[in-house]
Amino acid sequence: MSAHRDYLTASDFYRLFQCPHWSYYERFATKEEQAMRRPVTEGEKRLWDGGIQHEKEVVTKLFAGTEIIEVPKTTDAEADCAATVELMKKGVLLIYQGTLTDGEWTGLPDLLERRDGESVFGPWHYVPLDVKSTYALEKYQKFQLTFYAVLLERIQKRFPATQEVINAHGDRLPFQAVEMLKEFEETVVELERIRAGEIPDPVLRKSCFDVGPWGKLCERLATSTDDIAQLFNVNVPKLRALRDLGVRTVADAAEMDPATLAGTLPGLTLHGLEVVKLQARSLKDRQVFVREPVVLPTAPLEIHFDIESDPPSGMDYLYGIFTRDGGTETYLPFVAETSDGEGEMWKRFLAWLETLPPEYVVFHYAPYEKVRLAVLEKRYGGSPWLDLFRERMVDVKDIVSSSVVFPLYFYGLKYVAPFLGFSWTGDVKGGAQSVDVYERYLETKDRALLDAIIQYNEDDVRATAVLTDWMRVYATERTSYDEPYPWVHF
Repeated sequence: MSAHRDYLTASDFYRLFQCPHWSYYERFATKEEQAMRRPVTEGEKRLWDGGIQHEKEVVTKLFAGTEIIEVPKTTDAEADCAATVELMKKGVLLIYQGTLTDGEWTGLPDLLERRDGESVFGPWHYVPLDVKSTYALEKYQKFQLTFYAVLLERIQKRFPATQEVINAHGDRLPFQAVEMLKEFEETVVELERIRAGEIPDPVLRKSCFDVGPWGKLCERLATSTDDIAQLFNVNVPKLRALRDLGVRTVADAAEMDPATLAGTLPGLTLHGLEVVKLQARSLKDRQVFVREPVVLPTAPLEIHFDIESDPPSGMDYLYGIFTRDGGTETYLPFVAETSDGEGEMWKRFLAWLETLPPEYVVFHYAPYEKVRLAVLEKRYGGSPWLDLFRERMVDVKDIVSSSVVFPLYFYGLKYVAPFLGFSWTGDVKGGAQSVDVYERYLETKDRALLDAIIQYNEDDVRATAVLTDWMRVYATERTSYDEPYPWVHF
């Protein structure tokens, strides 16, 4: 069997949800297109290595004393499957790194666990388990496990009783794949079209750049056709519905009549279509629209808050605080200077919270900060002052997304703040690079590396402050702005 046979794999489901063109370009990119593929970053390599290490540690810890047999890997998926099936016939309790192959499909579940219940092998059958570094059961993981479940049904002639992810805490998260078979089958049709050489309609997501390696090609495909995929926050079902109604370009969307199209297809509401039209007009004419007046909370003390985390380890290593108290501006970093310094950093952060005055407001950008506070509270404990701090938190991205329309593909802070004239001053320019630099700092203890991360974080919180300042000046009433914008030197 050829090692290069083009199977449908579980990775195709992950790639589809991150970037619908990922699997297509991996298979069919021309030589010119291959040159535009983003190289794998050091951070991605660490994530993969960390995931493998985490998987081995979880298996060793959770299944200590249990018979586990690992299936050696070759380049022949059918031979690997045959070796796995032999172990299934013997009724091995746990099969690690097995291979499930049927026709043009092959899957690599982390674990196959024996359960009671008749199958072609006897009074037992197997269920798939995947070990993940995430905390919640994510959509792509459900599809991957359903893929394994369908393969298992073909091999053992019984649909597995359950499917489970073992999360970062070591908890088992079960779900019933049988309940999502219809959606799974629809997704398989989409992937099989890609595998047959059909390029998907344009889609432009931030994850096409941050997670997938083909972002430049996704952007080129969308912009070369003026496709509506360029419009912020328009999901794939809505893109399909609009295209079905003849709205395929940004120019089409800028001229459409929302009242006429509303309700003609599922998901097309009048309000949603009005927002899409405004976003199209903004992108087409480079206009900024304030569609709802913004009223930000005020307090004697204003805090801007940002967290830097290391995904491979699940560790927070920097809490950045930028405060405005009257005319005084202060930046305060809480840093984990060692790999085991997170707990001490958390204690110092909680102690600082106790020093805050009764009245203050906390601005942050996107929900990540609240999520991480909950994680560390569970890990180390909280306090009444932490509860109060959370109550005072205001997600600036929520306000921007619901009130202001920018001529941008994405509304991340790294897109909006530069549009307003802000720039990051240091060598570290993004969160992934910050993680890379922090990992190098832990290895070398070079203080200059830590200082570079702190500078990056300070720029992050100052960028949030610039955005709140902009809204207080330019977004207090419904209006629009044309180029040249009045905040050129804001």
